[in-house]
Amino acid sequence: MKKLLISMAALAALVPGTAAAQEWWDSDWGERRSISVSAGDVVGGAVGNAPVLVRLHAGNFDFSQVAADGSDLRFVTADGTPLDAHLESFNRQAEVALAWVELPSVGAAQQQIYVYYGNADAPAVGTPADTYDGEQSLVVHFAEGSAPRDATANNNAIADFVGELVPEGLVAGGARLTGSSRMQIAPSQSLTIAAGGEASVSAWVRPAEQQVGEAAIFTKYGAQGPAGAERLSIGLRGNAPYVQVIDGSGAVREAAADATLAPGEWAHLAVSAGDGVVTLYVGGQQAAQVAADLPALGGMALVGANGQLPSFAGDLDELWQANTARSADFVAFAAASQGRDATVVQTSGEAQEAGDAAGGHNYLSVLFGALTVDAWIVIVILLVMLAIAIAVMVSKAGLLSRVERANAAFREAFRNASGEAGLHDGLVGSDRLQWAPASTLGQLFSVGREETRQRLDEGRRSARDQFALAPQSVAAIRAAMDAQMAREGQKLNARMVLLTIAISGGPFLGLLGTVIGVMITFAGVAAAGEVNINAIAPGIAAALLATVAGLAVAIPALFGYNWLLSRVEKVEIDNQVFVDELEKRLAETYRPSAAAQAAG
Repeated sequence: MKKLLISMAALAALVPGTAAAQEWWDSDWGERRSISVSAGDVVGGAVGNAPVLVRLHAGNFDFSQVAADGSDLRFVTADGTPLDAHLESFNRQAEVALAWVELPSVGAAQQQIYVYYGNADAPAVGTPADTYDGEQSLVVHFAEGSAPRDATANNNAIADFVGELVPEGLVAGGARLTGSSRMQIAPSQSLTIAAGGEASVSAWVRPAEQQVGEAAIFTKYGAQGPAGAERLSIGLRGNAPYVQVIDGSGAVREAAADATLAPGEWAHLAVSAGDGVVTLYVGGQQAAQVAADLPALGGMALVGANGQLPSFAGDLDELWQANTARSADFVAFAAASQGRDATVVQTSGEAQEAGDAAGGHNYLSVLFGALTVDAWIVIVILLVMLAIAIAVMVSKAGLLSRVERANAAFREAFRNASGEAGLHDGLVGSDRLQWAPASTLGQLFSVGREETRQRLDEGRRSARDQFALAPQSVAAIRAAMDAQMAREGQKLNARMVLLTIAISGGPFLGLLGTVIGVMITFAGVAAAGEVNINAIAPGIAAALLATVAGLAVAIPALFGYNWLLSRVEKVEIDNQVFVDELEKRLAETYRPSAAAQAAG
C-alpha cells in the first residue's frame, strides 16, 4: 500500500498542470472553482449590471466541501472584487445549487470569475435585492414551497395567486397555470410607468399545448385598473406571441411574432418599450416591433387571466419588470445564459485549493475533486482489496521461497543420509537426517517414516520378518503420505481465493462505481438544467476513475496469482515425485524374504 501511494504521488508530479491561477481572494476560504462567461456570440456591445445564472451540480462542484446551507459561497472577479449574488436554490443532498450573480459588465470578451467556498465560519451574505440594479422593479422566481414574492428591494405585494407551484421550473421551481389561473401584483411607486416612459417585461414560458384562440400572459393597467382602457398586454394567439398597447382613447397598437411557440418547450419572451417603439423579443431575438408610446400605467398588474382573456395554459418562470428599456443585448444575454442548454456560463469541474493559487495543479486534482461519495466508497473498498491482494501475494511468495529452499536442502540431506545408511535403516533412522519445518518433502518423509516404523514394530511383535512390509502395508503407508500431501497442498493454496476474488470482483466493483457516478452526474445536469461539456466531463472522468481503480486491483492480482500458482504447482509436482519414489523404495527395501513369501 505504501508503494502504491508513493507511485501515485510520483505520477501526480509528472502529470502536466494547468496554467498558474489568479491570486487568492481570501485565505479563510479553502477552495474555489473558476467560472467562464463567454457572451461573444450573443452580444454585440457591453451590457451593464447583468444578472447571470450559475448552475452548480455534482458534475462541476463538490458539495461536500461547502457549508450545509451554502452560506460560504462567494463570487469574486479575477481581480479579487466580490460580486453581489444570491442563491435561488441550494440542496446539498441533491447536489444542486442555483445562484444569481450580478456582473458589472458583460461584453464580447470572455471573462473569468471564481466561486469560493470551504469556510465553515463564514456568515451568510448577499440578498436578492443586492443582485439587481435600481431599474429592476420586480423579480419573481416562483420558488417551490413558498408563495410567489418579489425578490427585489421594492418587495412589491403579490396576492391572489391561483395556480400551482411545481418543482420542475426552468430555474428551480416554477408556476403552472391553467385557463383560470392568475396572480395579482399590487400597484406601487416602483412599478409605475409614466406616460411616454420606458419599461421592460420578461418571462420564460412553456405552453402545455397548442393554444386555441387568445390567451393572456401579463397585463399592466393604468391607474383605473381593468375598468380603464390603458394597458400593456403580452399574450399568445394560437401560440404566436404578441404585444399590445392601448392608450386612454382606446387606440390599439399591436405587434405579433410570425413563429409560434412549441408546446412542452421553454421559450424566453421579452418586451422593451421606449422612445416611441415597443419591441417584442422571442428567444432573445427581435420578433416584432410597433411604433407606440406607453400610456401612464400606474395600476395593478395581472399574470394570467385578466377577466377578458383566459390565462395561457402552461408553465411560467423568472418573471421580471424593469423601469427602463432594456437593450437588445441585455435581452439576448438573458435568454442565452438562463436556458437549460446554455453554454454562455461554464463552471470548471476542477477545484483549486488555497495552496494552488501560485503554481496551479494537475489533472489528478480534477478527477479526485469531482468524485462523488459513492465513488469514494467504491474506491476505498477497492483499495482495501488491493492491500489484501498485495499482502497475500507477498506472504505467499515468502512462504513458497522458504518451502523451495527447505525442499532443496532436504533433498541434498536425504541423498547423503540414504547413501550412508545400512541395508534397512536408511528410511527410519533419525540421527543422520534433519530438515527445516517449511520443507513439505520433510513432512511427507516424516509421515512415511513413522508409518513404516509402526508397521515394522507390528511385524516384530507378531514374529514375522522384522524387515518386511506386506504390499497392503506399503499401500497404507502411501495413503498416509497422500493425505499429508493433500494437507500440504491446502497450506500452499490457502488464501489464494482472495486473489481470484480481486481478479473477478475488482472490475465489477469499479464498473458499479462508474455507472453510479455517471448516473449522478447526468441527474445533476438534468436537475440544474445545464448541458455543456465542462459540466459533464469532470463528473464522467471522475466516475471512470472507479473503473481504473477496479482494473488496478485486478491486473496485479491476476499476474501475481498466475505466478504464484505456477510455483505452487512446481512444489506439488516435487511432492508427488518424492512420494512416488519413496513408495517404490519402501516396497523394494522392505520386501518380504523368500521364506516369508513361501510361508505366506
